[in-house]
Parts: sequence; structure tokens; C-alpha cells
Amino acid sequence: MLKRVEVVVVGAGSAGCVTAHRCAEMGLKTLLLDRKPQPLVGHKVCGDEVSRSHFDATGIEYPQGEEIANIITGADVYPPSMEQELKVRGWTEFDGWMLNRISFGQRLLKAAVSVGVSFHPNCHVNGPVVKDGKVMGVEYREPDTGGITTVAAKLVVDASGFAGVIRSKLDDPLVEKRIAKTDIALCYREYLRLKMPLAEPNVARVFLGARVAPAGYAWVFPRGVSEVNAGIGTTGGESRGSPKSYFLKLKAEYPLLFGSQELEGGGGAVPVRRPLMSLVADGVAFVGDAALQVNPIHGGGIGPGMRAGIILGEVAKEAIARGDVSAEGLWDYNSRFLSDYGRRLASLEIFRRLLQDVSDDDMDFGFSRRLLEAEDLMSANRGDAFSLGIAGKLRRVKRSSGRLGLLLKLRKAAGLMKKMNKTYLNYPAGSEGFESWVRSVNNILQSAHFE
Repeated sequence: MLKRVEVVVVGAGSAGCVTAHRCAEMGLKTLLLDRKPQPLVGHKVCGDEVSRSHFDATGIEYPQGEEIANIITGADVYPPSMEQELKVRGWTEFDGWMLNRISFGQRLLKAAVSVGVSFHPNCHVNGPVVKDGKVMGVEYREPDTGGITTVAAKLVVDASGFAGVIRSKLDDPLVEKRIAKTDIALCYREYLRLKMPLAEPNVARVFLGARVAPAGYAWVFPRGVSEVNAGIGTTGGESRGSPKSYFLKLKAEYPLLFGSQELEGGGGAVPVRRPLMSLVADGVAFVGDAALQVNPIHGGGIGPGMRAGIILGEVAKEAIARGDVSAEGLWDYNSRFLSDYGRRLASLEIFRRLLQDVSDDDMDFGFSRRLLEAEDLMSANRGDAFSLGIAGKLRRVKRSSGRLGLLLKLRKAAGLMKKMNKTYLNYPAGSEGFESWVRSVNNILQSAHFE
């Protein structure tokens, strides 16, 4: 059976739904496929947090009613010792929500369908249809008959999550098929009902250091006064145990979680690096986790995926109207996302590498002497290098007495973040300068070691 559309989007997560919505809103005949049954669209094992800034940037309506599990207004960041935590308060750009993912996902899906998106659930996409090196459509298995359906499309969008069911089967010099193990976090998460209510039910908690989570991070995000989303992510296969084993250890050691009741548990994988160097190839584009559009520090991808989906829908309309859905015809998606929000994510990869390379002892020292302050964390979260005036440098040199090497690592990271920022601001206007630009990025990454 053959179907024809202008755009087919594979995956009805937040990025996929927003992309499909924007495409249909722009007048494109759009098909949205997902392997889940319709009532489960939106379900995903993750931290569930999203910042208000992403909605302000995209114009997408704020979460409302049952879509909201809790409001977040601050964070405590803990070193390995779990003492001298850094309290982040009063930063409006940090404000956001803990989501009920299914409720939020169902809203995004309903909104997409309301503007004309054709949604097909229970569809297992086998892969792309490729002719002469160009993606021409997808094949998927019909849920009722088990038969194979081919969908011809002017543009295929891979929004299938980190697995990248389209991306992983393409052989194209612009497409990154394999992601390094060091850039993948294996995660385990539980919803927990606490024995005692939270003293600060609107404050997220993040834990750093190899003792807690080797080459990774842990989190406790409040879903109300007595319920939390808590989990651990470890990267690079460097841990001596599974993420779940480290999480159970955290539960046994962190007083807040003593005696808590597990309501739901599960695991998954998430990328924790810069986005794909190119988000497009001939006839295809990538969005959301399939495009590695996540925050490298904590793996959060809801907001970046929504931002990218809006841009991609607009670029798709322009490219199809011109009759040019080659990589060159779609290149504006690269330019608009990667030179703007993508550079923030790329800079954060440098900061992530710093956090992973610094020893637990040095990290405890840095927190106790406040070599990094709340303003630095927020600056880094924006993708900006934390910069210091002369007075600030002198103050931190004094604080770092006996650990000058640690301060030098911070300065090195700040310098590399500035370089990465500048490199992404100069993202090539077309594929002609792409290889040279990739070499520049890789040169920066090769310097980003802080042992």
C-alpha cells in the first residue's frame, strides 16, 4: 500500500508533535507516526522538568491544570560530600514546571491533530525509503494487518528519540550514525512518595560527583509536597554497576529518601552532548533526542526539542514551496537552530566534561570555597562562559589557596566555552564550509580534558 504526503514525522514525543503541528499549521499535508497506542503518547522515563523560557521562546501555551505536577522556582546543587550545596534562587529564567508527561503529551498531540495532522498510532517504522542517496519516505508495519505500508513524502522528519530509527539507517556523510559511549547517559528513575513532606517543595536538587553517579549526575525533583521524581544517569560505561544500583545506594544514604515508597520505576538512555553537527540531509531532518537536542548537563530535552520543532516546521514549508528539500534546501534549519540555541548546548558540553573530569575531592573543595557561584552556573546554563573581572579573579585566587590547579581548570573550561560559542555563531551558511567547521569543533573538543 502506498500513501503520499508532504511531510511524515516519525515519533509523537514533544518534539515530534510540535514539528508536525507547525508543518500542518504552515499548510503542509502532514502524517505523524508513533509506535505507542494513542493513550500512551507522552509517556517517557525522564526528569519531567521544563523551563518557562522555552514556552516564551516558542509561543507554545504554558502547561495548565493536570499537565502540571509542580512548579519549580529554584535548585540546590550538591557536591559529592552533600555539604556546602550551592543554592540557586531568584533566577526567573530557571522557573518552570514538573510535568505530568502523558497529560502534556496528549495536549500537544491533540493540538497537532486539530490543525490537520493525520496521526497513526501503533505503527512500527522499519526505516527510511532511500533512492539515489535521497530519503523519499518511510516503511512501517500496519498495526491491524501486519502488512508493510510505504509512505512517500517530500520530507521525512526523524523524531523517534535517541534510537533514531531513520538516522541510524542512513549512509550519508552529513549524518552521524554512531554516538560515542561517553556521550550517552544510561538512566534509572523512580517516582517516590516520601515519608516526610518537603520543606521546600518547589526546589529541585542535583547531585554531582563520581561517588554518587560516575561520570554523571543524580536528581531529586519535587512533584508536590510529598512526591518526587528521583534518578541517576551515568555515562561512558565507566561505572562499576548499573544506574539502578547507584540509585538504590543514594536512596539508602540520602535522608530525604529514607522510607520512601516506590510508585513507578524505569530506565532508558539519553544523549548528553552537543546536537548533531548537521540536522539535515537530502530529504530528511532530525529533531528532539534523535537530533541529540538535549542539555548535556542533565539530559533535559523537552524545551530544546520544542524550539527546534517550530523552526523545522517553518523551514520545511519554505523548502517544499521552493521544490528543494535537499540538504542545501533545508540548511536554514541548521543555521537557525545551531547558531542560536544549539551553541548553548555545545558550550554546555564543555562544562559537562569539566564536571566529569574533576575529582570528588576537588569538587568538594571548589564548593566549600565557592570557586563557582550561582551566577556562574546560570551563565553556564545559558551557554555563556563564566567570566570574571579583575576583582573576581583575585578573590577566587585567594579562595583557591592550595588548589591553584583547580582554578586553572575552571579558567580553561571558560576559555573553551567562549571558543565553542564563537564557532557556533559562525556556523556555515551552506554545506560548502561544513567540513572545515566540523574540524574546528572537534579541535575544541580534543582540548576539553581536565584530569
